[in-house]
Amino acid sequence: MKPWTKSLIATLFMALIIGLAKVIFNAPPPAEMLFNFVGQLLGVPWIFNFIHSLPWGLDHYAKYVLYATTVLLFLGIWFGVGLLYLKFSRFSYWGKNLFLLTAYVLSVGLVLFPLQGLGAFGLSDNNFLYPPLKTHLWTFVFALSFILPLYFLSKSEAHPATTDKQRRESLRIIIAGAGFLAASSLIGKIVLGTLGRAQDLLARLNGISPEITPTEEHYVISKNVFNPTVEEKDWSLKITGLVANPLTFTLTDLKNLPSVTRTSTLTCISNLVGGKLIGNSEWTGVKLKDILEIAGVKEGANELILKGADNYSDSFSLEDALRDSTIIAYFQNGEPLTVDHGFPARVLVPGIYGMKNVKWILEIELSDQDFQGYWQTRGWSDSAINQIMSRIDSTEAVRLEDGKVAIGGIAFAGLKGISKVEVSLDNGNTWLEAQVKPPLNDISWNLWSFAWKAEAGKYDVVVRATDGTGQLQVIEKNPPLPNGATGYHIRKIKVN
Repeated sequence: MKPWTKSLIATLFMALIIGLAKVIFNAPPPAEMLFNFVGQLLGVPWIFNFIHSLPWGLDHYAKYVLYATTVLLFLGIWFGVGLLYLKFSRFSYWGKNLFLLTAYVLSVGLVLFPLQGLGAFGLSDNNFLYPPLKTHLWTFVFALSFILPLYFLSKSEAHPATTDKQRRESLRIIIAGAGFLAASSLIGKIVLGTLGRAQDLLARLNGISPEITPTEEHYVISKNVFNPTVEEKDWSLKITGLVANPLTFTLTDLKNLPSVTRTSTLTCISNLVGGKLIGNSEWTGVKLKDILEIAGVKEGANELILKGADNYSDSFSLEDALRDSTIIAYFQNGEPLTVDHGFPARVLVPGIYGMKNVKWILEIELSDQDFQGYWQTRGWSDSAINQIMSRIDSTEAVRLEDGKVAIGGIAFAGLKGISKVEVSLDNGNTWLEAQVKPPLNDISWNLWSFAWKAEAGKYDVVVRATDGTGQLQVIEKNPPLPNGATGYHIRKIKVN
C-alpha cells in the first residue's frame, strides 16, 4: 500500500472519530478551534463588504464555506504529517508514535489555544467554551485515532501475514464510515434548507410580519459554527469587578428574583436594508439594574463587560444597564431559551444592536475602562445604536373591498420609536403617509400598512420612516459595517 493511501486512511479515520465525538459527546473539534482564529477574517471590513455584495444570497454561506475550508486545511496538515511519519522508517514505531502524540497535544495547547487568545493550554480566565482538561483528554483521543491506523498499516507491511484482502476490508470500513458521516450531514443540511424555504414561502403568503415573532422564526446570528450547549446544573452568572458585593447566581436564583415580561425588538448590526435579521419576541427575566443594586456598583464604574460561554465578549454603558428595559432573560415567548438563543440566560439591552445582547452569559464585570469586544476589535461600532429602519414585507398587494390595494411592513428606531412611515410610488418624488399601528411598547417595532388605488401591474414602491424625535431615516445607502446599514427599502410589488 502506498504511503499516501495509508496517510489518507488515517486522516479519514481521525475525521470520523472527531465528527462522531462532536455529535455524540459535544467534544471540541480542533478544526473548530482553528476556525475561531481564521474566522476573524470575516470581520475584516473589505472582506465583509465583498461577501455581502455577492448575489443570490451567497453571503449567508460565507461562514460555512470558511469553516469547511478550515476543516480541509486541518485535515491536509495532518495528512502531510502522516506522510512524514511513514517516511522516517528508520525510527522505532514507539519513538515515532510518542513524538507524534506529543506533537498533536502540544499543537492544541500551545498553538490553537493561544491563537484564540485563550492562553497556553486554555488556562486564560476568558476561556469558557473549551474546558482545558476535557479538551486535552479529547485531543489525546483524536491523536490516537490518527496514530493507530498509521501504526497498524505500517506494521502490516512488515508482517505479510496480514493479507491484502484484510487490508482492503479495513479500508472499505473506514471509508464507508467517513462517507456515512458526510452523507448524514449533507442530508441534514438539505432537509433544513428545504424547511427554511417552506417557511419563507409561508411568510410571503401571510404578508406582513406577525407582531410577535415565533421563536423558531426569530433570527439567529453568532460567531460560531457550533453554538455552545450549556447544562443548567453547571451554569452560573457572576457579577464581578467594581462592585461592593461580588455575586454568583444560579438559574434558580435568578428565577426567585422579581421577574418582568416584555416584548422587545432585536436586530443584527449586519442586517441589510430590507433584510430579515430582526425579530420582536416576548422576553421574561430579571431587571439588570435590580441585580446591580444587590451587588452595589462602586464609584467610577461606567461600563459593563459581558462574557459568554462561547468565549464571546462585548460591553455597554452603565447608563444602558440601569434602564428598566434591560434584563437578563431566561424565557422567550413563554418558554425557556433555546440553545441558539442563549440558554440558559442572555442579556437584552434595547436600543443597541444584537451583538451587544450577549448570549450564554456567564459573567458581567463592572469596569471604569472602555472595553473593545469581539466585533469592536474588528472594526465594528462600539456604541452600536440602532439606525432608523423600515421594510416592505409584502411582495404582492392585497385587493380590498373598496377597490384599493394594500401592502405592509415594519419600522423600527430603537429607543426613539416611530412617529411616521411614508411610501412613494414614483421613486421618491412624492410621499404618501402610511397607517402606523401603535407598538406593543416603547421598545418594540411598529407594523404599518398603506392602501392606494392601482391598476393591475408591477410597481416599484419605496418606504421611509421618521423616528419619535422627528429624525428622518438616512437615505444614503451604507453597508452594515461599521454602524449598521442605511438607505431606503425598495420593492417591486405585484398588483393583480
